[in-house]
Amino acid sequence: MASYFRQVPNFDYISRNPGDKYISDYIPVKNLFKRGKLREDIFGNLAFFEKYSVIGDERPDNVANKFYGDSTLDWVILLSNNIVNVRSEWPVNQNIFGEILLEKYGSYDNLYNTHHYETTEIKNSLGITVLPAGLIVQNSWKTNGNFLEMVNSKIANISAINNNSSNPGSIVYVYMIDGVRELEVGDQITIANVSEVQYNGQHIVSSILTRSGDIVYGFTYELPFVPNIDLPTLAEPRKEEVHYTIPELSLNPGNSYYYEYWDPGLGYANQIPSTAFVREVTNYEYEIKLNNEKRNIFILKPKYLNIFFNDMDSNMPYKKGSQQYISENLKRGDNIRLYE
Repeated sequence: MASYFRQVPNFDYISRNPGDKYISDYIPVKNLFKRGKLREDIFGNLAFFEKYSVIGDERPDNVANKFYGDSTLDWVILLSNNIVNVRSEWPVNQNIFGEILLEKYGSYDNLYNTHHYETTEIKNSLGITVLPAGLIVQNSWKTNGNFLEMVNSKIANISAINNNSSNPGSIVYVYMIDGVRELEVGDQITIANVSEVQYNGQHIVSSILTRSGDIVYGFTYELPFVPNIDLPTLAEPRKEEVHYTIPELSLNPGNSYYYEYWDPGLGYANQIPSTAFVREVTNYEYEIKLNNEKRNIFILKPKYLNIFFNDMDSNMPYKKGSQQYISENLKRGDNIRLYE
């Protein structure tokens, strides 16, 4: 990064050399607080960059030489990605990666212990993703005789109009297409994707309207206000949903947690055991993923380098007006050395 530091202005700092005793003794150092950066209109515009994945043990100077033919422009690579600490923000050299992890986790056994659990992707029969991959779940999310039921039930009708009255109010009446098992008064539900946003969000079930066995098809909840629209228009096909989670539903003891969703292609609620969509991630896998994510960087396109250099030439020099100003390349701090 030699060419970068040549552009960083100096700062006269009180000399700490043993032989310097006088108040006029200063030593010039680089002002590391004067940091170059890309202009916001460039930094925030992907058209100025191209994506790149760092290969193997490539260093910033290797990447700079590959794209710009000049290894001393490594600082452009770093500033383009807002990297301040190369040791922690650049991919770790593979030769020492294992040593770093061993120092962090203490032993090889700990390295292969569970770090967390995360979901794998679930798609319905129509090929639509109903549960994305990579969601981190609790470490207790494993076979232990209980269930976690997450239901997304489509809404057939939702309104703030009482069936026995034509006057709107703050009580919302919800009827679902496929219903929710074991829903009770006091349970928390989430209303999503209703066109009138005042209906959406987390609410508490205030009463049960219709039930068939252990499946509830209608319920009410109360808003703290009367909504602007008492009968929202529903999409076709339906996108409005009731989301409901039962943290511990004791059914079929000895089985695993499961994810439940309405599958329009099958015409019924499908249940997937957690063993099919929850995977263990070890400490080693977790660290490998973090290190690989650092490989994804952006390269300022070579044709825009001169714009960047001109900005640096304009912004790095000191401006007149400060009491510390000596020249465009030098400021001097106040000497706070105390004397007896």
